[in-house]
Amino acid sequence: MNANGQPERYQRVDHAKWFIHLLTWDGVVPVVMWSLPFLVRRFGPPNNDRFFVFAVVGGLIFGVLLRYAFGMRHIRTNYCSSRVKSLQRIGLLAMIALLVWFECLLCVMPPIPPAGLKAPEMMFFTAMFSGYLLFMACVLYPGRRCFHEGDNE
Repeated sequence: MNANGQPERYQRVDHAKWFIHLLTWDGVVPVVMWSLPFLVRRFGPPNNDRFFVFAVVGGLIFGVLLRYAFGMRHIRTNYCSSRVKSLQRIGLLAMIALLVWFECLLCVMPPIPPAGLKAPEMMFFTAMFSGYLLFMACVLYPGRRCFHEGDNE
């Protein structure tokens, strides 16, 4: 029995769906957004700053709108209280702001040398990405749902 007097087997979080959602939206979208400046510098027209700015800003706007739309849809459909949903919305906006800040930081970085990134740079990127994923896991917590005898989930 839990604190509400209900059997534990009736309350559970769909961890598989939550984890897949986290890895797809919060694993793939930031990696694509963060790699965009490097890809445009590598494969775009050389010494064309207008194309670089247009491609990176356009990709950034598209990524932010996409992340916001799907994040808000996830928060609206979760099983948390309205107070928790308000905190989740604030956290989502904070993480989107972090994505924008990090994208701007990557735009002003020099191109990656042919030898690749050094250990401190890799540690920085790994720490940023891990922190982002951890915080987004908290922000997009799906809540607890009561399942009844007839539910197949």
